[in-house]
Amino acid sequence: MPNTTLSRVALCALLAGASAPAFAQQPAGPPPAGEEKGSGRGVHELLPGIGKLGAQVGVALGASWNPYLVGRGLLGAAYVDLPIARAPGGKLSYELLMALSHAESDPFTITDPLAFVANLAAGASRADALSGPPLAPFPVRRDVRTTLRLLQVSPFGLKYTYGAPGAAPVRPYLAAGLDVLVVISHQTPERDESLLFAGQPPFDGPLLGGLVAQAPELSARGLPTGQGDLRLGGHAGAGLELRASASVSLNLDYRFTRVEGRHGQLHALSGSLGLHW
Repeated sequence: MPNTTLSRVALCALLAGASAPAFAQQPAGPPPAGEEKGSGRGVHELLPGIGKLGAQVGVALGASWNPYLVGRGLLGAAYVDLPIARAPGGKLSYELLMALSHAESDPFTITDPLAFVANLAAGASRADALSGPPLAPFPVRRDVRTTLRLLQVSPFGLKYTYGAPGAAPVRPYLAAGLDVLVVISHQTPERDESLLFAGQPPFDGPLLGGLVAQAPELSARGLPTGQGDLRLGGHAGAGLELRASASVSLNLDYRFTRVEGRHGQLHALSGSLGLHW
């Protein structure tokens, strides 16, 4: 009997020892999706699974030097940058940009052929019709200013930013893209000179295209005919991203845009506030 009891105890101990690994702690599985080893603000900025996508949205304000010899004006812009790939030393992003420029030119002289025809219709001789007041009722040669509003939309652009994402306090960048521009303009006479309808249309109010038909001086400046027109273009730029924190940056930006047509150069120098996530 004692031998039988000892045999049973030994058998139970053997079974318990064999089953012990089954109750041991199982090895940890792979980390949850999106999590990887690493530390620091600049690790895996492009991986949304750890909460840092590397995208940016911002608003900008600055000065513009406008096409068609209009000169300096004000510019406001908004942009969105979405990362698409890592690049040597930094990252490559898709950029969507919208900008609006407003400017007014210095005075210049135009020739209004419609006023010349109106003077002839009023009975003035050819020489008097060309001279305008006081020999004829409407001014033909006059000083005006162009008021220009330029809407720039870049539906496709690429931006390369150099530096460790989120860690480097200063990150230079280069950008380029294709543009569609809406050009809206009118000419405002410097003085009311008409003997008839003084201070009113057809010749003393703001002139569309300088008159009903485009003035030759406006065509020489490359200004689109009429009150508004669509133009194609492309831009290239460079700047500095000054990181204030992991989520906020101050950016300094220069952008050159080439617009189709004569004198189609637009320069923009601006500062912007960027929000990163």
